[in-house]
Amino acid sequence: MATTANPGQRVPRTLWYRVAGLGTLLLAGVALAHFTPLGGLLSEEGLVALFTQQSYPWWSPVLLIALYATVAPLGLPPGPLMIGGAVFGALYGSIYNVAGLFLGAAISFQAARMLGRDFVIHVTGERMRRAERLFQRRGFWPLVQTRFLPVPFPVVNFGAALAGVRPPLFLTATLVGLIPSTVVHTYFIAELVSSQGRERLITLAAYAAVFVVFNIVIGVPWVRERLQRRKRYREIRALRSARGGPSGSG
Repeated sequence: MATTANPGQRVPRTLWYRVAGLGTLLLAGVALAHFTPLGGLLSEEGLVALFTQQSYPWWSPVLLIALYATVAPLGLPPGPLMIGGAVFGALYGSIYNVAGLFLGAAISFQAARMLGRDFVIHVTGERMRRAERLFQRRGFWPLVQTRFLPVPFPVVNFGAALAGVRPPLFLTATLVGLIPSTVVHTYFIAELVSSQGRERLITLAAYAAVFVVFNIVIGVPWVRERLQRRKRYREIRALRSARGGPSGSG
C-alpha cells in the first residue's frame, strides 16, 4: 500500500531500501551485459548464432521468451532479442517477440511499481495523485504511441510505473501498441536479414515509411482529443465572459 506523503516527514528507511533495490537491479543489468559472457550471448550476432545453430528445437521459443523476461527488468534493451526472434520468420517470430516483449514489460512495470512508486508518492504527494488521475483519463493513446517511437523500452516501462500509471491501463496500452509495432519490426528485420544491395535499401525505406504512417494513424485520436479539449476550453471561457458581462451581472 502506498504511503501518505507529508512534506515535513522524513522518507522512511524501508522506502530508501526499496529504491536502492531498484537501482541495484539496473546496475546488475549493466554489469551482466558488459562484464560477463551474457553480454556476448545477448548481442545480435550471439542470438542469431544461438537460434540458427540449434535448428529451432521445441524449446527455442521458450528460451527466447525467458530471455525477454530476464533482461527487461534489468533495464537492458530488447533490440537484439527481436533480431533473434526474426530468425524464426515473420509469422512465428512476431508471435514470440510480442509474447516476450509483453511479459518483459509487465515484469519491469511491476518491479518498478513495487520498488519505487511509494518513494515517488512520498516525495511528490498530491502532485503524483493528480498525475495518476490525468494518466487514467488521457494516458491510453500516448502510451500506445510510445511503442512506435524511438523511446527506450525500459524507460517506458519503468517511467510508467513511477509516474503512477495503473496496471490495467499500462497492460492494455502496451499490448495494443506492441502487437502492430512488433509485427512490423519483426517482418522488416527478417526481410533485411535475407536481402542485400538495392533490395536492402528499398526494404529500409519501406521500413521507415511504414512507421511514419503508423505514428500518424496512432496520433490522430490524440490530436483530435486535444483539439476537442481546446474547443471546450474556449467555449467555457466565452460562457464565463458572457456571464460576467452586463447581461449576466444583474
